Amino acid sequence: MNLSHLHYFTTLAEEGHFSNAAKSLFIARSTLSLAITQLERELGAPLFTKNGSAFTLTEYGQEFYRYASLALQDIETGKRSVAAMMDGDNGTLRLGVPFTMQNPDWSHMIRDFHEQGEISPNIEITQGFSEELLHELSVGNLDLTFAAKLPDAPAGLTFEPYWSHELVLVVNRENPMASQESVSLDELGGFKIFSYRKGSPLYDAIQPLAEEHQLELISCYRDEITICSLVASDKLALGLATYSFLIPAFTDVVCLPIKEVPRDFHQEYLVYRSDDSLSGVTLRFLEYAKKHPIPKGYLPH
Repeated sequence: MNLSHLHYFTTLAEEGHFSNAAKSLFIARSTLSLAITQLERELGAPLFTKNGSAFTLTEYGQEFYRYASLALQDIETGKRSVAAMMDGDNGTLRLGVPFTMQNPDWSHMIRDFHEQGEISPNIEITQGFSEELLHELSVGNLDLTFAAKLPDAPAGLTFEPYWSHELVLVVNRENPMASQESVSLDELGGFKIFSYRKGSPLYDAIQPLAEEHQLELISCYRDEITICSLVASDKLALGLATYSFLIPAFTDVVCLPIKEVPRDFHQEYLVYRSDDSLSGVTLRFLEYAKKHPIPKGYLPH
């Protein structure tokens, strides 16, 4: 089976129009048509139905598309793996990181990794939330990522504990609670409390506490920046958020430790593909990061 034909087939399936697919492939329509005809002859099944100028996959085409796409992805992964093996420590590390981890300590760890060897590798940083970073890792767009461990994480990933941060109560500086040294969740009944949106890993971790202590959460927000901005704008509002270096930028809020919650409330991991042969630079960074952990994201006392 011709590899180019698989590429032509998946492109036509995604574009849905012959002219668009041929243009994106930089080939003539007749070349594309011949390739699809040969594939259908080889498979013994029609792959597309035509409706005007649009082409849609048949049930046979949909099934074949699944495997053709996976095959092309595997080939690209193999090409990158061989290139990384050839490059060794000179290769590029594609590294994912959540926004809240990129504090000065994390930056210093990256700097020291660059400086500790004779060869300084190229590191491409991708920022994001854990869900997105784990997906990018699973499809081969990242070599390694820092991320939370999600219950619905893609299969085939290895998680190694690396870092944690503390759950705190965010209070407006003019709220009477701001003078307290700490707070109990049992004190928060009846208050409006902003927190992370449903479906996020932090929502899943906080919700059992809310149910146990009968808290009324407004669970709509993706990050602590938004939570802090809402608390800063409302003297009576409260927020539950994990502490990060971003929070001190809000001078109108105070963070209080929570008595019932351990300081290592939310874990972040070093994550890589379990069945992947790690490139030299990826393996070197993995070992370096484990030997040089950054300080935990805990509220300063």
